[in-house]
Amino acid sequence: MYIERKEDLSIYYWLKSLFSDYSFVTIVDGFPTTELVIPSIAVEPDTLEIREFELGSREGVRLRTWYMDVYAKNKSQRDEFGYKILDALKDGIPVYDYDISIPSDTEIGHLNILKRRMKIITIVPELVSTMYYRSSVSILAINDRL
Repeated sequence: MYIERKEDLSIYYWLKSLFSDYSFVTIVDGFPTTELVIPSIAVEPDTLEIREFELGSREGVRLRTWYMDVYAKNKSQRDEFGYKILDALKDGIPVYDYDISIPSDTEIGHLNILKRRMKIITIVPELVSTMYYRSSVSILAINDRL
């Protein structure tokens, strides 16, 4: 399995652990494609950028972006979930080896969060059948053990 997929799964399981006390919250790996269950949090990778770092090295620095979309029943729930994610990200996210087992406890890396951001997304009631509240937490990270 590629390291990128291990990072994706690590964020997914990190979110499941972060919201383990909230049994009513659904965590989704990828954009929800079935009927949306509210409340839900979906994690989706976005950009992978490799920048030159050292002369003579072809590895470069790998910068990655992810979005964690919060779908909530009301404004309070949306804000609480978004702020919870933002606060927990300050310590970064461990990366685990999912070639061994899923879930895994063998740590092989660590995502150092370089940038965190939360954006409120306005939902137009006339365009959706079920009213819900949404925000998107985005992160820019580097695996600091590669």
